[in-house]
Amino acid sequence: MLCAFQFSSAQQAPEPSHPLLKQALKKIADFNTEERRIDSMSGFQLGLHGEAEAKRRYDFFIVLDKEIRGIGKSELSFEDEINAELLLYSFEDDISDYKFKAYLNPILSEGGFHTNITGMSNTVIRSTRDADAYLVRLNDIPRYMEEHFALMREGLKIGIAQPYDVVKNFNNTYEIHIVGQPEQSVFWKPFAKKPATISDAEWQGITTRAKDVVMYKAVSGYKSVKQFFEKEYLPNAPIKPGVLYFPNGLQFYQDRVSHFTTTDLNYDSVFNIGLKEVARIKAAMYEVKEDVGFKGDMKSFIEMLRTDPKFYPKTGEDLLKEASFIAKKIDGKLPMLFGRLPRQPYGVEPVPEVIAPTYTAGRYSGAPIKSTRAGNYWVNLYNLPSRTLYTLEALTLHEAVPGHHLQMALTQELENLPAFRRNLYVNAFGEGWGLYAESLGYELGLYKDPYSRFGQLTYDMWRACRLVIDVGVHAKGWSRQQSVDYLAENTALSMHEVNTEINRYIAWPGQALAYKIGELKIKELRKRAESSLGDKFDVRKFHDTLLSEGTLTLRLMEKLIDKYIEASK
Repeated sequence: MLCAFQFSSAQQAPEPSHPLLKQALKKIADFNTEERRIDSMSGFQLGLHGEAEAKRRYDFFIVLDKEIRGIGKSELSFEDEINAELLLYSFEDDISDYKFKAYLNPILSEGGFHTNITGMSNTVIRSTRDADAYLVRLNDIPRYMEEHFALMREGLKIGIAQPYDVVKNFNNTYEIHIVGQPEQSVFWKPFAKKPATISDAEWQGITTRAKDVVMYKAVSGYKSVKQFFEKEYLPNAPIKPGVLYFPNGLQFYQDRVSHFTTTDLNYDSVFNIGLKEVARIKAAMYEVKEDVGFKGDMKSFIEMLRTDPKFYPKTGEDLLKEASFIAKKIDGKLPMLFGRLPRQPYGVEPVPEVIAPTYTAGRYSGAPIKSTRAGNYWVNLYNLPSRTLYTLEALTLHEAVPGHHLQMALTQELENLPAFRRNLYVNAFGEGWGLYAESLGYELGLYKDPYSRFGQLTYDMWRACRLVIDVGVHAKGWSRQQSVDYLAENTALSMHEVNTEINRYIAWPGQALAYKIGELKIKELRKRAESSLGDKFDVRKFHDTLLSEGTLTLRLMEKLIDKYIEASK
């Protein structure tokens, strides 16, 4: 499940006013409490991951979905209309997972079930009880792995699996965890330093046990992953990409299009929007090529950008320093466009080495608002000759500020939201905002260098190409090479990035559509506000309003801005 619904009953927050919505949140809290109870009683500390569990979640959420849809819109305040629609959105993955058997395919191009659990290595041990609980989870790894193997065997049998080209280099995701000594494992991290609260004798006993558990449960678990992928999965993986070859594939794809765009657009309409955007951005790219005086054609210009060493960092430290400098420069200009800024800071860090080879160029990794750590803007240092400097301003605007960090940190600080909305993420809103944030670079005084401007256009073109490629692969039978060629010809992304991106679109149908569809809606609404309000338009108030309700579907976002326009007249 890619976007599983989470609810924190411990977090104090306003409740919806409608009794059926209050009741729904109570049922979800009870459901999750029961789920934890089952785990605790059975010893399955890493959760249950079989068909029965997928059916149990489906049965629960399909009933709740029907109950909420039965509430008349006229009965709801605007705030409860938001609560209702976002609750329905949060159920969609669980319902679709079972309906289309997507739970049989628990991996993406960057990793999956076996990489998801590496986060437990951040466990902090302060007592013998903490140590025991962590060891119980490590002991559960072999069972957890086998449960997923069973799902994937069934997926292979009925044709729901990732294609060979996407997973042929998947060894990067598991071989790093197959080590010769426990101290070399990421799962040893909580045992690296003795807590002052545990005696030397107790710690000796804990670490002696831990060495065996890390080697014979965690490391052995990853050996079984290697065995499964190389002996069973790869030899039987499908050759053709695209979910149109899955059972009910086109129906599943349209379901994903609707979910990730939060619209009624069909995939053919999305494809045509993409073609139109590609043509528009291409014209702007030609203008930049002419501005810098390049004499060759666009293909030659892009080849020059891909090969000239001046456009690439010499060291990983150089790349981090440049990203940090850009981020700090933007920080100082944010008050120009925003009246409200988040209290939570953020840092600039490298993408963790264990996931970097198959990871994207950068990403935002958030932190809970009451955490002792800040949010992090991750920059990928793997394969430095593929990390273009001329796209770094756009990347920083998207992943750090005013993109994901600003939007997500502000959402956590909103005191008017029910708890479930503070950590909810609607891709069309969040990624649409990230792409819109890239365009704000011009208003913030960035993109002064024409190559950096071309980098912004490359990133914009990249998201336009996604509309064409995603639909092409999943609904029109495009091959992987056809997709690679289309992205390489239309953008100045490095070929390493082109290949990792295409694998991502193949592995995660529909998600790549969220960026451009969301951005186009935000720009449409800003233009509407500017046109309606004239001299009364205040860009700071527009942005503050847009972010005032946390993450939203595009329909709710439009209704919010229409209310803002009406109130401002």
